[in-house]
Amino acid sequence: MDIIADIEVDEIPAGDTVPIREISRVTGVNTVTLRAWERRYGLLIPQRTTKGHRLYSRADIDRVKEIQLWLGRGLAISKVKALLADEQRGDRVPEIDSIWLQLAQQIHIAISAFNRNQLERLIEDTFSLYPIPMIADYLLTPFLIELQGDEQGKPVRRAFFAGVLLEYIQAAQSRQRQAAHGEKILVVSAAQNENGSLPQVLNYGLLVNQHQAEFLGYLNAKESLLGAEALGAKIVVIMGGETVNASELQLHLNVWRERSSTAVVLAGNVARVFRALNPESHSGIYPCDTQQQVLTTINQLLKG
Repeated sequence: MDIIADIEVDEIPAGDTVPIREISRVTGVNTVTLRAWERRYGLLIPQRTTKGHRLYSRADIDRVKEIQLWLGRGLAISKVKALLADEQRGDRVPEIDSIWLQLAQQIHIAISAFNRNQLERLIEDTFSLYPIPMIADYLLTPFLIELQGDEQGKPVRRAFFAGVLLEYIQAAQSRQRQAAHGEKILVVSAAQNENGSLPQVLNYGLLVNQHQAEFLGYLNAKESLLGAEALGAKIVVIMGGETVNASELQLHLNVWRERSSTAVVLAGNVARVFRALNPESHSGIYPCDTQQQVLTTINQLLKG
């Protein structure tokens, strides 16, 4: 289980309060999701300014982090409040029917029936109630792996799901970009002809965390370098790599280290390929297995 947020909560003095965009930045939870947790489930009760703006304390941030821990274990958001209120629970961990498996089953039913309306509702509801990196790691990644292969029906269901998902992500990114005023980050795919869903979900998660993220698809080493320089990117994320080989990755990273001091974060299978090389010789490169780890690593790099 990954812990998304870093230690920035300690920077908030006891007794001080922060607006909703700050608790979103610190925890990585979308402001839309925070409001849904408040309105639909009563999980947060922020203070209000005279103009009605929400203000959150360190205790609220700690509560969001605790909620994230239970979601990571598969507990549905609708059941979190009762669990947190169970003072008799102690250290006993309750039995949990994984919400991620339930959501995967519901999505499978929708795409098998090619029911766009049902699938759109599932995607919108899921992204409004759960943190984006968790959706990527616990739902989308295993689901897309399950859809891999050329057995009859899989390619068309895979294409249908990816198309509807990307429509939602692209619209959501456009809205979120207006509020992103942090450092610039370039996101690229590690190899050509790969599914672009997960890198774009990662890009959306970075925008929610208020980074100015740009996803440019697959670029070779030299073009990635040009893109990073043109954007003024502080960090480059290379994601995917189901078809990348070790020698291609080694060449790509050598070009980076020779020509740039920009930190490189590797995500997904490309991180596992990298570990098979000699990582001691690659300073400034940070392999991450999950999108939660990517977000934590980026926040720590920018904080340092």
